[in-house]
Amino acid sequence: MKDKKLELINENSSPLFRIMSVYNSSAPNKAFANNICAFHIGKGIIVSVAHNLRALDRLPLLLSDNFYKNELYTKIGVADRQLFDQTYPLVPGTTQRIATGITQPNGEMLAKKLDDAKVDRRYTKLYSENCCKPFLVTTFRNNAFCNDPSLNVHFNANHSFAEPNLNRHTFLIELELLDVLINEDLAIYKVVNTPMAIINKLPSIQIDFQLHDTGTQNYYCLQSAPYDNLGRIINEARIEGILDNFAQEADSLGNVYRFDGIRYLIKGYFRFGSSGAPYLIYDQDNEVFKVNAVQSQASFIQLSINFKMDGNLQYVNGIATPLSVAEAKLKERLAQAVVA
Repeated sequence: MKDKKLELINENSSPLFRIMSVYNSSAPNKAFANNICAFHIGKGIIVSVAHNLRALDRLPLLLSDNFYKNELYTKIGVADRQLFDQTYPLVPGTTQRIATGITQPNGEMLAKKLDDAKVDRRYTKLYSENCCKPFLVTTFRNNAFCNDPSLNVHFNANHSFAEPNLNRHTFLIELELLDVLINEDLAIYKVVNTPMAIINKLPSIQIDFQLHDTGTQNYYCLQSAPYDNLGRIINEARIEGILDNFAQEADSLGNVYRFDGIRYLIKGYFRFGSSGAPYLIYDQDNEVFKVNAVQSQASFIQLSINFKMDGNLQYVNGIATPLSVAEAKLKERLAQAVVA
């Protein structure tokens, strides 16, 4: 089993990646935001969580002209329109408005005006309005995609670049958001505008749709290593409980989100920032790891320390979404995927 674990954390064979929202992706001066774990289940279908997609980018670096006119301009005060016209000038010959002249003080002021006006800057909205796009971010020590330099020709110069400060080479793969399952806290993407040679080379993992019980053996979490977002760790985990979950959260726009349905309570190390990481079970008969659930939320208990309760929240468990709750949708998306 150890060799299989080493494959799962090797940069050339691991199905674990990260998704980021990329502004100005076709240009050298791109900007990245909204970092989240994700994994490939085959045929270019990528799975992650959905809760990061409802987050607001307080001050987007690029807006489409359509978003600017129909969302931002209709909500901000008339007195502020000239200010935003200066901040987001239309790039000649395009439908893009790129933020210019932003400093820390005026950036905070502009963001507060957008907050007060309840301008919708959720990433789902920004994706649908072509302000930014989701990309799968893959990084390697060598300048070769999945250790195959012949595949580098499929990436243009703006989607393949060295990052000397990280000692890595980054390759960006464009995604399309297919499904946002709020109740289940799952998001499903597919790889787009990418040659089949890249999709076929991208490491993937099979799904185990079984709902497992507490005490299940050979259960693990594949997630970002403790110190960084480049490394990976596979660590033992334990299903400590099965729950019928209900949680409710509201955002500053007045939207209410409900997380509802069957979940695992997981005991074992999980790193903050590992939302979207897969929980795996080892199939001993076939000697293969399969993904069974997705890290969704942290879960805390409250301890009395020095006879005080306030501020003593200790996060010792994770809440995971079993993929059984989205079995039909995942099978549908895999069936629809085109492969060579």
